[in-house]
Amino acid sequence: MDKKPAEHKRKTPKKISKTYLENAALYYLQRYATSAENLRRVLLRKVKRSCAFHGQPEEEFIPLVDALVERYKTVGLLDDGGFARAKAASLRRQGLSGRAIMAKLQVKGLSPSQIEAALKTVDEEHEDAEAAAAAAYAKRKKLGIWRVRPADPQKELAAMARAGFGYDVAVRALKED
Repeated sequence: MDKKPAEHKRKTPKKISKTYLENAALYYLQRYATSAENLRRVLLRKVKRSCAFHGQPEEEFIPLVDALVERYKTVGLLDDGGFARAKAASLRRQGLSGRAIMAKLQVKGLSPSQIEAALKTVDEEHEDAEAAAAAAYAKRKKLGIWRVRPADPQKELAAMARAGFGYDVAVRALKED
């Protein structure tokens, strides 16, 4: 009865080839919506892991990755503007502030101008999108009128500030009913 838990062995990475990179990119795009820069990072991680294991130079595969990403942009498989709009709309519905959305989309490799354009497009649908997002955040975190514990306004305002909402918007969201 002394069975040791099986150790998790990492699969040995496949050797990098043009076909492998194309298949990996298409598989990733089937599963996830992503930006061009994020797909590039994912593929470069695969290249780095495989080259380290097989002793190949990484430098010879970087142009392959760049060409593949450019080709997918040209064909329309990668649309940074569309991705930014969809992701910004999704994050706004979740109750994220404009600042938080900006930070999350920058991590995905989008430029500030693309993010601002996406936020502007998403916020045109609602007259006060930041206030609506703050209300959604307060409801999700059970703050303000949705609280279940005794009130601690400083803690609630601090939580709203950490989420990226300005003081005026946070106060309004916490007092609305």
